[in-house]
Amino acid sequence: MKKYSVLKELTDSKLRYAQIYLDELKKSEILGSDIEKAHSESFLFHLKGVVDAFLAEINEIYGLGIKAKKLSIESLKDAKSNSKKPIQEVKKLSKLMGKKNWLYELKSFNLNAVPKIEKSKKSTGKVKFESGNLLEQIGQVESNPNLEKFEEWQNKMRKLILELRESAIFSAGKSSKKK
Repeated sequence: MKKYSVLKELTDSKLRYAQIYLDELKKSEILGSDIEKAHSESFLFHLKGVVDAFLAEINEIYGLGIKAKKLSIESLKDAKSNSKKPIQEVKKLSKLMGKKNWLYELKSFNLNAVPKIEKSKKSTGKVKFESGNLLEQIGQVESNPNLEKFEEWQNKMRKLILELRESAIFSAGKSSKKK
């Protein structure tokens, strides 16, 4: 685990950077500006990057040796820890990446996709997404319409990383003692 502290710092820094942009988005003076959109994009970039950084942590904790270019949830699912059992943290991440889960929603979120209600005779009230400028389409708003969702994702990500990191370190420690 030579590189572990560097990889852990990368994951933690991504979380911190996302929090910085989230805090900036709470400032009313940037509402509706390009600065707000840039901060939203930066927040999403860093928060989505937390998962990729954490995959590198898992790879190092379990000593799997998967090359950075090939590192993914799938490659980690295919790998086995020293105990020859599937890696539970990857199993949980994989489940959260499934549709109808918050991590899937985060990874697939696009600021430029705006929900638009379809109007037809047989309307079921389904939401259709169209590309466009989010700020132009929502008009006058008093706060960033995504702020609540962003805060929720940030909190969930922070808790998830702490939980999975602790679990991985504990599990890897147990499996190395069995050798």
